[in-house]
Amino acid sequence: MPSSERVPYFDTIVRVVLAVYIAVLPFKSLLVVERNGFILLLGLLVGWCVTNRRLFYSRTPYDMLLLAFVVWVGFTIPFSVAPLYSVKEYGKLLQHMVVFYAVIYFFKGLLYRQVLLGLIGIMTIVIAGYGLSQLILENHRAVVSFLSAEVWLTTFLVMVIPFGLALALGEGPLEIRAGGALVVGMMTVCLIATQSRAGLVALIGELWVMVWFIRSVSTKVVAAFATVCVIAAVVIVFNANSAPVTGLSADITTSLPLKRGFASVIHRFDIWWFTLSEIAKHWLVGIGYGNHSYLLLYGQDDEVVMPGHNPITHQGTHNIFLYLALHVGLPGMLLFGWFVVRVVLTTAKEYRQAHDWLSKAVLVGSVVSVVGLILRLQFDQMLVGSLAVLFWVLLAMAVLSYPSYNVGKYSGR
Repeated sequence: MPSSERVPYFDTIVRVVLAVYIAVLPFKSLLVVERNGFILLLGLLVGWCVTNRRLFYSRTPYDMLLLAFVVWVGFTIPFSVAPLYSVKEYGKLLQHMVVFYAVIYFFKGLLYRQVLLGLIGIMTIVIAGYGLSQLILENHRAVVSFLSAEVWLTTFLVMVIPFGLALALGEGPLEIRAGGALVVGMMTVCLIATQSRAGLVALIGELWVMVWFIRSVSTKVVAAFATVCVIAAVVIVFNANSAPVTGLSADITTSLPLKRGFASVIHRFDIWWFTLSEIAKHWLVGIGYGNHSYLLLYGQDDEVVMPGHNPITHQGTHNIFLYLALHVGLPGMLLFGWFVVRVVLTTAKEYRQAHDWLSKAVLVGSVVSVVGLILRLQFDQMLVGSLAVLFWVLLAMAVLSYPSYNVGKYSGR
């Protein structure tokens, strides 16, 4: 018997709570709502399973890989430098899986997909709009919008800009394309205003991946223009750090919202070299799941810092793959890498089979978003907290748009 017959509107209640939970994800001031919202959501999901005597599960192309990764991470916990902490972090990974499968199950159908996409769009407009107001009112300070810091905002924007680009450059109605272009413009200005060089690298990568899928003249022009602008800005800032500049060059350099100096680049190379040396010692099961395992193992003793360098034992790995290799071993890193490759290849294949403009936009946006996010994560390990949950929500939205899913290949309940 359907849940709507056993308990009236049970599915609708779950959808509403899940939608509210998704809507508050990027807002730092609503963290309490997010955490309590998941507790409420989990309670509802347990009640739904008890009422219906089955799980809210729909098969996806990634089930076995996700199962293998989750099981492996759990296997490494007894070997962690802080097992209780790793158990807590492991709970967050399970939370991500619950949200992923819940979105796929309860947002099946074109109407629900449209609601989910619209919800993410409104959330993005609010964040970008507030970020622009910070830029105008606070001038050259790096904007953070409603998020905790500029690195969080940068990662969020790298994840959602491709969907706006796909709508703006796609085959949808004129008003959709115009709206997508406007929102992309807002988000791009915000991304630049975060003063994140890693974010700009990710954005350029996303634009050229978009060119591969949408081979229109306008797409190529946008990608080429953005690339030239970023290269020019980097060259100007580099020259400004190499030699003093005056006059118009000084005005241009001062006005560019880019971080100056290359100390952070040198710092990351120091961190990566140290991390590689530690991976060689802990290559099988790692030091323990969770970012703080790094600090617990390496950050307790005084560190000798060479002149011209910065401390590295309090910083984390600043790279998603090095993080996984060090924290859950090379098998965990390889499983996650395999998963990412599988997502990109599967979604690209599904895009070529899609016929309606909305599915095409979601699918190409998903591929570009994953590629851009992975580029971003080469410089910071930001697949944590609400950003990690959002990643799984966006991936679930992609799965719901797969043509093969909607004809029944993966949709069996």
